[in-house]
Amino acid sequence: MTWLCEMANSVLGENGELLEYRHLTANPKTRETWTHSYGNELGRLAQGMPGRVKGTDTIFFIPRQAVPKERTKDVTYGLITCLIRPEKIEEPNRTRLVAGGDRVHYPFDAGTPTADLLTVKLLINSIISTPGARFFTMDIKNFYLCTPMERYEYMRLKLSDMPDDVIAHYKLRDIATPDGYVYCEIRQGMYGLPQAGIIAQELLAKRLKEHGYSQSETTPGLWMHEWRPISFSLVVDDFGVKYVGEEHAQHLLQVVQKYYKCSFDTDGERYCGLTIKWDYEGKKVHLSMPGYVANALHPFQHPPPRIPQDQPHPHVQKQLWSQGATCKGTGRRTPPQ
Repeated sequence: MTWLCEMANSVLGENGELLEYRHLTANPKTRETWTHSYGNELGRLAQGMPGRVKGTDTIFFIPRQAVPKERTKDVTYGLITCLIRPEKIEEPNRTRLVAGGDRVHYPFDAGTPTADLLTVKLLINSIISTPGARFFTMDIKNFYLCTPMERYEYMRLKLSDMPDDVIAHYKLRDIATPDGYVYCEIRQGMYGLPQAGIIAQELLAKRLKEHGYSQSETTPGLWMHEWRPISFSLVVDDFGVKYVGEEHAQHLLQVVQKYYKCSFDTDGERYCGLTIKWDYEGKKVHLSMPGYVANALHPFQHPPPRIPQDQPHPHVQKQLWSQGATCKGTGRRTPPQ
């Protein structure tokens, strides 16, 4: 038996408004938290920030003239997104730099199969229907950022948005343009690039296939093993794993850890924004997304009615016609035909 409620991860203000990076850094109460988070993100994408994060060499800061002449029209922008992700224990306040995919002209197919919510719910329901089945989750660290690209992309960022310690560490003022931009060469898969998903998944599929795992030909995002009683849904870099037998769960975990850094949760209580409460013995699971409805209603500042009302307008009770009744306003004794 499954119940589903809702939750939101966006950063909301006191009046329920959606806050962007520029709002958060303009507020003295939140400026330090989110500039530090953005600094971590830039360091993670580039060559690191000493004592804070290791780099992935996904981007390299370059002077504008280093962009190939034939690619100058392909230079895209960077979008800074801020989310609160409680399941990311190490860094719940997450800032992500996303490449503007609408300005990237990728000449090949960029379609990426991924599990939808229906697939996830069916997988979860199958767990409580399968004797001995259990669930755990895995999250690959820097999944997109670990995938080399043969064709580099280019992006420019506003110098004024960058934290001072990042500017100083990478000496960005020396290569900034007169109008205040810094250019980057993107050498590995990055959020927002249309090809990032497919090249990361193709590399993952190649690696997993060596150990007997493959994606379903009919259900996107659903993966299975040739003979082990284990299957999982994959949404970007999040694994939701169904297994029967601890040794099979350990096999998948060891295979993934061979190629990627990843975290895992053996309780399987959070997945893709869902909060999951398992009752294996009772054959029940409760899915929820706490706070979603309350947060969605908050921006409207609409006071709750004193009397519960489940529809926009008061209900008008139907009147039944009886023999000889008079129609109000017309004097007729029978309803109009």
